Order: sequence, then structure tokens, then C-alpha cells
Amino acid sequence: MTTNQDLQSRKVAAIARGMGNMYSAYVSHALNAELWDVEGNRYIDFGTGIAVCNTGHSHPKIVAAVQAQVAKFSHTGVMVYRYEQAVELSEKLKERMPGTSPKKTIFGSTGAEAVENAIKIARAHTGRRGTIADSCLFTWK
Repeated sequence: MTTNQDLQSRKVAAIARGMGNMYSAYVSHALNAELWDVEGNRYIDFGTGIAVCNTGHSHPKIVAAVQAQVAKFSHTGVMVYRYEQAVELSEKLKERMPGTSPKKTIFGSTGAEAVENAIKIARAHTGRRGTIADSCLFTWK
């Protein structure tokens, strides 16, 4: 049986030190808000990843949607190839946004990309060259 320590030894030899981890367990599988490590220990997932924040791990509707999509084609960058699902998602997001101003979406991979684009949009809108940016947590009410 592979242990957490076996995998940690392999990680130390293969992955740069700058990529740390909060937990010592190596995840084997997960369901809803729980995960199990390679040794069979069960945990509540307090460090959930972006993809499972709202639905939990392995939500049946999400699994079915992913399987259906992957059977057609795997993800490709919207800026490389266009596809209908991206347009549909943009339309759904626009419908749910408050206010009467015109809305458009942009898809990115990270929060850093979102901030970067927000700065570009602000510069284009104001016509100003310089900006001051700070990383912070936004809460909408």
C-alpha cells in the first residue's frame, strides 16, 4: 500500500520546495465535503478547491455534465477555438448580473488574470495610463 509518507518522499524529490502544502495527507478520492487519503483516513474538506466550493466533490449532475462534454471534446481555450457552450455560459451569467448597464463576460484561469483584466478595462474606460492595484477579497451583498 502507498502511504502518505511514501508520496511525500517522492514529492520532495520531484517538486520544487516553493510549492508547499497545508496538509500532509495525499488524497485518494472525495465525495461531497469529505476526502479520503491514500491510507484510508477520512477528512472533512476545509480546504476545498475552486471547482468544488459550491457543489462538493463528485456531485452527480456535475459528473454527468463533465462526462457528456468530454465525450464531445475536452476543454480548449476560448481564445483559441470558439464553441457554443462558452456563449451559452456568458449569456446565463449576463442574465443573473444586477443592474441595467450592458454586460459582457471574459473567461480566465486565475484570480490574477481577473485582476489584470479589471485593470486593463479600468484603464481603457478612464483613458488613464497608470493604476494603483491592491489584492483584496471582494464580497457582494
